[in-house]
Amino acid sequence: MKRWLDYEIGSTVARVKARQRYELKYVLNRHNRDDLITDLLQRMTPDRFGDDAGYYPVTSLYFDTADYKAYWDKIQGHRVRRKVRVRVYGANEVTPETPAYLEIKHRDDKTLQKRRLTLSYAQAEALSDLGDLLPDLPEPDRRVAEEVVYLHRALDLRPTCVVSYDRLAFNGSEYEPALRITFDTVTKYRVHDLTLLSGLSEPNHYFLPPDWCILEVKVNRRVPYWLTEILGRHNCAFRRVSKYCAALEASAAVFDTQRITL
Repeated sequence: MKRWLDYEIGSTVARVKARQRYELKYVLNRHNRDDLITDLLQRMTPDRFGDDAGYYPVTSLYFDTADYKAYWDKIQGHRVRRKVRVRVYGANEVTPETPAYLEIKHRDDKTLQKRRLTLSYAQAEALSDLGDLLPDLPEPDRRVAEEVVYLHRALDLRPTCVVSYDRLAFNGSEYEPALRITFDTVTKYRVHDLTLLSGLSEPNHYFLPPDWCILEVKVNRRVPYWLTEILGRHNCAFRRVSKYCAALEASAAVFDTQRITL
């Protein structure tokens, strides 16, 4: 069977990412996180796109239907589901010209696909005008844009939530180039002023206490045995956490059906 792969340059080696990947999530406090990182640094390296330690900020604008279809698809455990978001990395102040990723996060049972294209923030945010860009987009960007246009028109997508956090990322060695581990702290949200152009001027609210973080392990096939041992040694318990869902619940925008309990 033909396997499609994406190649992305990491800190010291090329990261080979399959189109369909597995993503495992955990919730842990900062003390456990720091101890875990000490062990991980023996086999992994900080992401070179962050600062010297591997940190960088992430801010996302999520789109959903008026009745929060993407949220309920997750809560009800639909095996196939999609979310549309606009994501900006590393920028404290976003302008209309800031490079942004327009993404479709596609869950298919246990595997995850992320399809995206790079646009200016103004272009990425304006889903209603995206169809006008189609003739000028190269492949495969055009296919991603066509899918977003379809979802926007079929579901009447609209901005629903802004989620931001500080991400600490590590990449695998030359023996495990597809392995990636991230720690997301200072996890905040807002459901007002639904644009990223406000930057830091609009107040955001915590949906997870500041001394806790979300750990994500991303692999092409399976988690290495050495990593399984480390996660067990640090009492990392697998959790089905959605930052988007947790943010909406913290805001009372939807019924309180999922909460991260510590």
